[in-house]
Amino acid sequence: MTSDSDELEKALQENLKLRRELATGVAEAKGAQLARLRFRLARMFGTFRYAFLGRTRRASVSAAFLELLTLEGAREQYVAHLRQLDRPALLKEIEQLRRIIRDLPPPP
Repeated sequence: MTSDSDELEKALQENLKLRRELATGVAEAKGAQLARLRFRLARMFGTFRYAFLGRTRRASVSAAFLELLTLEGAREQYVAHLRQLDRPALLKEIEQLRRIIRDLPPPP
């Protein structure tokens, strides 16, 4: 019983380590490009919104939505999801992450 728990804990730790590596690789590869694109799209959208609607009040953003946008919030939700998985599903998830990391281009 404890060996299964130990193996599950090791698998979870390995999964989190792989996810961190994946997030770092993706952020380095696409971070700057996405930031410029987001800024440009936000300016265009703001210009059109102002042209058609005039001044509008800012919509309130719920705390739950803001938590989803943060990396820490996404990580916590993913960990909660992993804890609900049974052993075969967890091993399948880890294998999928390994495949994704193998297919990433090497950092410059």
